[in-house]
Amino acid sequence: MSQRGIIGLLSALVVLGLLVFLVQRERAPASAAGAAVVPGLQAALNDIERVTVAKAGGETVATLERNGDAWVVVEKAGYGADVGKLRQGLRTLAEAHVLEAKTANPAFYDKLGVEDVAQANASGVAVTVTAPGKDFGALILGNAVGTKQRYARRASEAQSSLLDRNPDFPKNTSQWLDAGIVDVRPERIQRVTIKHADGETVTISKAAPPPSDLTQGTVLNFDVAGIPAGRELLYPGVANVIGGSLRELNLEDVERADGAAPERPVQVEFATFDGLVVKAIGTSRGEEDWVTFEARVDADQAARFSAPAAAQPEAGAAPAPGAEPNAASAAASAPAPAANTATHADPAAEAERINKRVAGWRYKIAGFQYDQMTRRMADLLKPVA
Repeated sequence: MSQRGIIGLLSALVVLGLLVFLVQRERAPASAAGAAVVPGLQAALNDIERVTVAKAGGETVATLERNGDAWVVVEKAGYGADVGKLRQGLRTLAEAHVLEAKTANPAFYDKLGVEDVAQANASGVAVTVTAPGKDFGALILGNAVGTKQRYARRASEAQSSLLDRNPDFPKNTSQWLDAGIVDVRPERIQRVTIKHADGETVTISKAAPPPSDLTQGTVLNFDVAGIPAGRELLYPGVANVIGGSLRELNLEDVERADGAAPERPVQVEFATFDGLVVKAIGTSRGEEDWVTFEARVDADQAARFSAPAAAQPEAGAAPAPGAEPNAASAAASAPAPAANTATHADPAAEAERINKRVAGWRYKIAGFQYDQMTRRMADLLKPVA
């Protein structure tokens, strides 16, 4: 064989060896399948002190820190975190195992969404978990595969994997916040007063709470005060949406309520039959609507709609308004009036819980919810013919 032929053969063998090496790197080591993706995390779940989530460009989405018995979001001035979401994400991460190894070639990371999150166009999220004396490093969670699997790669390693779980770690900071602000069922609301900055006031109310035997799905409409002469409501229950605007009210964002009060605010006061009063002060900033809340108890309001036993109606008459506000007072006034869904066990304790959550904070809420809460009279009436 000529010298040129020998050189060509050697070159071919080198290329073939390189191809075999690359193929072997792409294959999973037998020991990788079934391995925990974050070894030791399961045993340390109760000791975790901090979880950091980062996305493209190395931007920190959320730093979640343990604060006593609670968890807070550092980027939102220490507002409470969604503990259920955090626990679920960590539990799923701790239970996740390698289903099969995938690429170790950085050129293919973007196909799985496991490229370094420092890159501007990275599609995954990096999750870093720390506990006392332990640093589990950063795990890059890439694209989901269906609903139960996900690609992942430890940031310090080249090898990527397909997991047998799909840990959920959102990319939006507000998604890590404990979203609930206040929740007052509409059947508890007796009166709502809306005071607009230009002096217009809208008041809706009910004369009595719903009876305990009200048919499921039946709605008792709010009355609207001060309807102008010659005008009529758009439809009988048009004001009901106002009374329901505190039902499961959630935030979209939150900030400290520091500094001066907002200019030209709308003030809305909700009073329940059992004496809970929630005041909302709202203002719009362009397309965003922000509201502060505070709660108190109005003893006169509670007494007005609390029916003593002697005032119970005869059979067939309209049900008596209200029920005793708690079990202890009901037992002390036998025979007690029938309970109904317009009462709450302890409005004073409820007001305390609300204030503990909302004091010092301003909330961004959905525009449609703000609109419902701040209706004007014109919104409730039929157009002028």
